[in-house]
This record gives sequence, C-alpha cells and structure tokens, in this order.
Amino acid sequence: MLSLRANTLTAWVLAVGLLIGLSSVNPAKAVVVSGADFEVIETAGPGNTGYYTIINNSVSEYIYGFSVTNPLASSVNSWTTEPGWIAGKTPVLGYPKTGFGYLTAPGYWTFSRGRPVFHVSSLTIGPDESSSDFFFGTAELASLVTLLLVDAKGNFSTVSFDATQATPAVPEPSTWAMMLLGFAGIGVLAYRRRRNGVATA
Repeated sequence: MLSLRANTLTAWVLAVGLLIGLSSVNPAKAVVVSGADFEVIETAGPGNTGYYTIINNSVSEYIYGFSVTNPLASSVNSWTTEPGWIAGKTPVLGYPKTGFGYLTAPGYWTFSRGRPVFHVSSLTIGPDESSSDFFFGTAELASLVTLLLVDAKGNFSTVSFDATQATPAVPEPSTWAMMLLGFAGIGVLAYRRRRNGVATA
C-alpha cells in the first residue's frame, strides 16, 4: 500500500513539474515578424524594456526607418543607440500615440551631367545587414511593423507585416530541462509500474 501511495505521489510531482515546464513556454518573449526579404525580431526584457533587431535579407533595398505599433506607446519611451538614427512615437502628428518610430536620412540627390543621381546614406540598414540598437520601455510586444525602404535609384516604398505571421519563441533552456525531466520521470514511472505489474501476475 505504501508503494502505491509513493508511486501516486511521484506521478503527481512529475505531472506538476511537467505542467510548470510547459506553462513557462512564453511566446510573447520574442516575436519574429518577417517577409521574404526582411525580419523584425522584437524581444522583451530584461526588466521592463525591450529591443528590436532589424534584419535586411534583400538584395537591393535599404531600410531607413520603421515603426511598430504598441498598446503602451503613449506612456513609455523609445530610444536608439544606432548612430545617425532618431527615435520617437507614431503618428508624428496627432494623438493618441500608437507606436514607436525609428528614422535616419535615406540619402541625398546630386546632379551629374544634368541628371539627378541618388546616393543612399551609409546610415541605412543595407542588404545583408542587421542592427539591434532600437529600444522601447515596456515588456509588452507589438502587432504591426512598417518598414520604410529606398533603393539605389531613389525609389521609396513601404512594407508592412502583421504579428499574426509571427513564429513562436524558442523555449528557454530551463524550460526544456523541466519538460525533459517531466517526460523522463513519467517514463520511469511507467517502467516501474509495468515491471511491478509483471512481477505480481
């Protein structure tokens, strides 16, 4: 009888450990919003802060700005340490402020032989470049990203991604350890139960 109680208690402890491991998988810790050529990784923490990683996988587009909606944008700050970039809240004109915006100069025009020539700014995030120097003052993550783009000919465009296209975050190592421990414990318990059942039969 004592063995049955010990097995039942062990099963409950392992089940609770497994549930704790599974419940700590938090897909809101990092949100990856991506299209064919661009990725925006939004990461919360540490503390009540977060940051964006912008990845440009395109072959001809340069990112000179982006905005991200955030429900707490009107009450928290945004900042950047990326040289030549500024941070603010969007919309620039009007209220309520619904997102964070980051911007740099896209480039400049000159004339060569009577024709306009566009020169892309070296401050932009160009093809095969990335940056993680864009910050915001909340652990709350966003829902919509808009990138401001320019190409080498001076053609301007925008592209928007919705977080519904986001992929879930990878669980932390401690979460994996807790889940594996729970599964291993359940396996040991099933082995012991089967072994004890064969011996009494």
